[in-house]
Amino acid sequence: MNTGSMSVMQNGIRGFMNGRALVNRSAAELAHMNVSRNDIPSAGSEESVPDPEKSIASLKEGEIYARAGAKVISAGYDTLGTLLDLKV
Repeated sequence: MNTGSMSVMQNGIRGFMNGRALVNRSAAELAHMNVSRNDIPSAGSEESVPDPEKSIASLKEGEIYARAGAKVISAGYDTLGTLLDLKV
């Protein structure tokens, strides 16, 4: 098996997993934003309410990373398949 194509697939998997983790983290932040006005900390408080715009942007960023990782994995499998076809 060609180690170059395996490395490509491993990088694709890593990118996909990082994207998935970012999506999960952003989705959790968005899910916890449903807070009543009485629960919002005061301006001087150490706790801060997450920024919904930032969470939505991170959600989209995670989606893009996951899609890119999936495309890299697909390209790695295609390359590996081509290499196996040539060796037969």
